[in-house]
Amino acid sequence: MTAPKPAAASSVDQACQTIREAIQSGLYPGGTWIRETVVAEKAKVSRTSVRQALNVLAAEGFVELHPNRGATVVDWTDENLLQVFDLRAILESYGCELAALNRTDDELAALQQEADLFSALVANMPEPDPRLVAESNNRFHRLLLAAGRNQRLASLLVAVVQVPLVKQTFGKYDRAAMQRSASQHQDLVLAIRDRDPQWAQATMRAHILAAKNVIFDKPAPPVAEPAVKTRPRKTSKAKAAPL
Repeated sequence: MTAPKPAAASSVDQACQTIREAIQSGLYPGGTWIRETVVAEKAKVSRTSVRQALNVLAAEGFVELHPNRGATVVDWTDENLLQVFDLRAILESYGCELAALNRTDDELAALQQEADLFSALVANMPEPDPRLVAESNNRFHRLLLAAGRNQRLASLLVAVVQVPLVKQTFGKYDRAAMQRSASQHQDLVLAIRDRDPQWAQATMRAHILAAKNVIFDKPAPPVAEPAVKTRPRKTSKAKAAPL
């Protein structure tokens, strides 16, 4: 008897993306059992594709497999998360430098559209929906990474850095913190529009460290006024916005 053919890669990728987004948005918090039937229905793929996706996500560190029982979302400790936020500050800052140098006009337009959507979600609702805000945030960061055109960096961020976003739900953000995050997204677009890698790097580093402060209940300053479209001085290193 011939072995069954593996499911199409596209369906496995689709299942992976569905589960990742559920984890990163907080829909599946740490310790949650992942139900194959629910994922299959939501992603419109077979359970075979879901099982293969869970193997991929286990290798990436998103889930833990339990023989004959299924898979649960990995529950990260605060100590590990603190270390990974520091890694994010380094790796994503570098990714933004690359995006400033390599982005296309279409990618810039997509970044501006997503930054504007994020700002609207924060500004136009009495109580911003944490799920919608998190989904927009994740799309924005993926667009930045894609604009950098460094596949090895993208792989590192998926396998090492993006996992702790299970902790980074926007449920811990008050309005001031959300406004600060929205302002920083706009700053990032301005830096990338201006093709200024130092400005982009400094802004992303401030953005990630500000997120770390919110997640771990550290005090942060009031939200800054909207960025002015000016280029940082070239005579010294660009400074990150205050956290």
